[in-house]
Amino acid sequence: MMETKKTKTIFWITMVVLAILFIGTVILVGYEHIISPEEPIGMKLANLLLISIPLILLYGSIGLVLTAMRQKEVNGKINPGLSNFLYYTPRIAGILMIIFVSLFALDVFTEGGNFWEQLLGFVIHAAPSIILAILMFFAWRKPVIGFIIFGLAAVFFLRFVFDADFGPSNFIMFVAPLAMITGLFWINWKWKDFCLKS
Repeated sequence: MMETKKTKTIFWITMVVLAILFIGTVILVGYEHIISPEEPIGMKLANLLLISIPLILLYGSIGLVLTAMRQKEVNGKINPGLSNFLYYTPRIAGILMIIFVSLFALDVFTEGGNFWEQLLGFVIHAAPSIILAILMFFAWRKPVIGFIIFGLAAVFFLRFVFDADFGPSNFIMFVAPLAMITGLFWINWKWKDFCLKS
């Protein structure tokens, strides 16, 4: 199948829409930091950068999947560079999401108490990240394991979506990126011939 000018245009419009959605979502989720007069500019930028991590993973992964689907449809195969990218993206994105989630456990060190109480609190709050990190070791070689564990993690984080104050933000920051990583592992699992690392 030959790629037409129309399909190229639709593809690039889709990529621009994803970029606009990314910028809009960063502004929407980070709005309270942007408008806060007490927050120093450096802290605002740090918070917006932190917010950007899962959103880059989300929208970047969507763009990657669309690119791979387009190449597969047009050429019947995926070029080796994109194939490598498709192989490593869920693994690297998984590690970045584990780090991102674990950052929220650092709050326990601001709550007071002695060192051992704080350390215990950190381990308890970081338990989901620790479990994901251990399982990620097995998922690296077996994409079906990544598909299962990140799918379960997305379902686990769904419970935070029903929080009245942060529900939509929690969905965008945690559930959607974890679901996208799940999808990428599924693609690695099902498209074995297309997603082999070279």
